[in-house]
Amino acid sequence: METITLEELTADHAMMTRVDRKYLLRTRDMEQLWEDLPGGTRVLEIGGSVHHGYETTYYDTASLDCYLDAARKRRRRFKVRTRTYQSTGTSFLELKTKGPRGVTVKERIPIDASGDHWAWFDSHCSRTGCRAGELGPVLENTYTRTTLSPPDAGRATVDTNLEWRNRTGELSGLDLVIVETKSGATPSLIDRLLWHHGHRPRRLSKFGCGMAALNPDLPANNWHRTLADHFERTTTHA
Repeated sequence: METITLEELTADHAMMTRVDRKYLLRTRDMEQLWEDLPGGTRVLEIGGSVHHGYETTYYDTASLDCYLDAARKRRRRFKVRTRTYQSTGTSFLELKTKGPRGVTVKERIPIDASGDHWAWFDSHCSRTGCRAGELGPVLENTYTRTTLSPPDAGRATVDTNLEWRNRTGELSGLDLVIVETKSGATPSLIDRLLWHHGHRPRRLSKFGCGMAALNPDLPANNWHRTLADHFERTTTHA
C-alpha cells in the first residue's frame, strides 16, 4: 500500500465531526479484508512505521455518570479521556459529545505541565454538566492502531493488541480486531466492503465494554451481545 503522512491525512480529513461505525472482527476476517481494500487506499506512516501505539485513560464521576449515560444511551452524554500517541509522543485531553442525528463531535487540547487542559474542560461545563474536579480515572486502555485513507472522503482505523485494566483486573489476549470507519452521512467505501463480507456495525465502546467486562455488577444494556461474543473477564487483583 502507498503511505500518507500525518500532515496529509489531517489536511484532507480532520474528521473531528463525523459519523462513526464500529465493526468487530476476528484476526482471520481482517486478513481477508486487507486483500480486498479499495484501490488507491493509503496507510498512515509515522516515523517509518504504519502501526502506532495508543495509551488512553478514561475519566468519570464518582457515580459513573459518563458510563451509565452511555449504557442507557441517553441523548445528552459525553466522554472524557487523556490519550498519548506513542509514535509522536504527544498527549491530549479529549472530549467527545453527541451531536444531532448521532454525529460524534470530538474536541481536544494538548496536555502540558501548566494543567490548562482541565481549565479548558471546565469551559465546556454547560455541555457536560460536570467540572474537572468531579472526575477521576476509572479505566486504562492500550492498543495498536493502523489508519487507512481510502480514495473517498472517509477514513478507517484498525485496532489490534487490545488491553484494558483498572483496579479490579485486566483484559488482554483477545482475538479481537476493532475496525472503525469515520465518514459523513454517506457510508464509506470501506463500510461497503465490510458489508459485502457480511460484517455489520455493532454497538461498541472501548470505554463501555471495558468497564462492563471488568465490573460485572454494572448494567451493560447497550453491549450485552458484544460482551457475550468477544470478552472474557480475568481478575488479577482485588
